[in-house]
Amino acid sequence: MVAHLLRLRWRVMLNGFKRSTWQLVAAIIGLLYGLGILGVVVAGLIALSFAPEGVAWTTAVLGGSVLVLGWVIVPLVLRGLDQTLSVEKLRAFPIPADRLLVALLICGVLGVPGLVTAIAGVATALSWLRDPVALIAAPFCAVIGVLTCIAASRTVESLTSSLGSKRRYRELMSVLVFIPLILAGPIIALAGTGLATVGDDLPEIARSLSFTPLGAAWSIPGDLAAGRGLEALAKVGIALATLAVLLLLWRRGLAAALIAPPASDSGSTAKGLGPFRWFPATPTGAVAARAAVYWMRDPRYGGSLIVVPLIPVLAIFISVTTGSDWLLLATGPAIGALLMITLSAEISYDGTAFAAHLSTGLSGRADRAGRVLTLSLFSVPMVLIATVVPLAVVGRLDLVPVMLGLGLGVMLTGYGVSSVASTRFLMPVPAAGESPFKSPQGSTLTTALITYLVWIIAFAFAIPEIALAIAALVTGSALLGWLTLVVGVGLGTALLFVGIDRGGRSLDARGPELLSSLRRASGG
Repeated sequence: MVAHLLRLRWRVMLNGFKRSTWQLVAAIIGLLYGLGILGVVVAGLIALSFAPEGVAWTTAVLGGSVLVLGWVIVPLVLRGLDQTLSVEKLRAFPIPADRLLVALLICGVLGVPGLVTAIAGVATALSWLRDPVALIAAPFCAVIGVLTCIAASRTVESLTSSLGSKRRYRELMSVLVFIPLILAGPIIALAGTGLATVGDDLPEIARSLSFTPLGAAWSIPGDLAAGRGLEALAKVGIALATLAVLLLLWRRGLAAALIAPPASDSGSTAKGLGPFRWFPATPTGAVAARAAVYWMRDPRYGGSLIVVPLIPVLAIFISVTTGSDWLLLATGPAIGALLMITLSAEISYDGTAFAAHLSTGLSGRADRAGRVLTLSLFSVPMVLIATVVPLAVVGRLDLVPVMLGLGLGVMLTGYGVSSVASTRFLMPVPAAGESPFKSPQGSTLTTALITYLVWIIAFAFAIPEIALAIAALVTGSALLGWLTLVVGVGLGTALLFVGIDRGGRSLDARGPELLSSLRRASGG
């Protein structure tokens, strides 16, 4: 059974490579990058063999604890990343829970993450080249540690399988997973500062972790090298007991999942008319209400805004670490510049549901105006708050007119440009129900080109308010600041109406062509 499941897993992976050359190229690049990181880790472990025993032991315990913790957390956040051997797919076959557990455990070790973990774990023996006893014990302890990682991951996955079937949970995790990636710079800087602060306490932290399931297995070789035989024996018991408990919990969760009926996520039951009560009973109001439903329920829409609340976080971090308030002062315009391209993908998000707009004879102007109306209801207050609050905090309320004029002007101009661009170019987007951050194969370049094109055109049309804002900031003129506000809002609004008109005409002329392209993109 193990061999069969392994062949199945690798066959699915190879078939994916055959379907897309770019996917194969990306996998090769990722493999080379992973091997490079693994090589650095192995070199570091060899270097630790020449360091004092306490340093090697502390590094092994802390690194092993983080590794086990990562295997526990990742399944919760990246659920659904690899569903080749998921219980949901295997429950249809009459496989006993015990046999399936052993098969999944071995397949987990022989998968790509498992192999990398196993190689790095066994390589920890290189840290004890100068101590024969620790050198012999380290590979066996690494095996226990790696099996603990796999078992912990699978246990958490099986015990929380009901969460994975819930749509809202999947949507929330698909968005939250990218927050630490976006904030990687501040997180790394803060982690470095924290390590520098608690550097002298790391051995004590490692000693505490060495008596927990996280670090017990990784502590044993160092204890043997230091002559702490009784502690090593106690930690052997902790490590084996941890592995046994995890396997037992995994087995119980697996047995329950195999006989449980497939979970269905029916979602929340809609009551009343919802957003359709908020807007007038006109074609524009109907489109605005439909767009509001999408903004509230489709994670692809919300996912496009994940960067917006993180801009103030980055601004505060830069201000604290460098003493420069420039990004804090420009938070409002920065958010406006990001929001200006939001409308570029709205027709693409509609997919084949865009046929409803065509079949009802809806005018293109009503479609364009309705989408802009819904987005403006929260984007305008967002830019207003993001402009005024930071300026009030730093005591520069005199800059509110210039920054507000710049932010609103750029955003409204971008809405006008996007209203036309989305009828000319279809943005490659993830399908409905998929992660908002999943990119269709080969779409990265196309998405980047359309995004940059919209940005360039919008900034070109916004040159008057940009020039006035620069002049107001350089000269400190209050008159130029208020002029920036008037020109930004006035010109931006005018260009918005022009964009709605031109975009509406383009949509009326190219509607059937766009629908045909949407159907081809969805495989219809």
